[in-house]
Amino acid sequence: MIARDTRTIMETKYAHEMQAGERYAPLRFTVTADLNQQFLFAVEDYNAIYLRGVDGRPPLVHPVLLMHMTPRTRSPSYRQAAGMGSAFARDRSVYLRPAYQGTTFEVTWEVSQTYEQRDKIYQDYVAAVFDADGGLVLRRELSSTFFSLGKVKTFPKAAAS
Repeated sequence: MIARDTRTIMETKYAHEMQAGERYAPLRFTVTADLNQQFLFAVEDYNAIYLRGVDGRPPLVHPVLLMHMTPRTRSPSYRQAAGMGSAFARDRSVYLRPAYQGTTFEVTWEVSQTYEQRDKIYQDYVAAVFDADGGLVLRRELSSTFFSLGKVKTFPKAAAS
């Protein structure tokens, strides 16, 4: 059973407007053998713990797959305003328990801080991945920056010689 949080989820704001304590809508996904194997092939990691499992347990979900599901852009409620850009700034990830193939997971996102630095909006948020029993599998502290696309410096193309 995946834990449910009853706090309000922001579905009408643009991402850069969200403030500390506001949450994106959660995402649920199931890691099938095919999905897990696609990531294994992509990262060329063929360890038996991801393909066959160990000691009678199902195969583990590759950690890259779980990280891939945690950017806030995966949330069904994520909205980015026209003319705005966003770039990933940093993260800190902690794995807290094994994740097994065949499990349904839920990812939640909560904004922890919004601030301005160097004329850009920064947003810190926590992404958490829970297994079907409500156990916390992965906790990521992430930061992103927002910027107006009109302020992006472009370089002129070199003249053909």
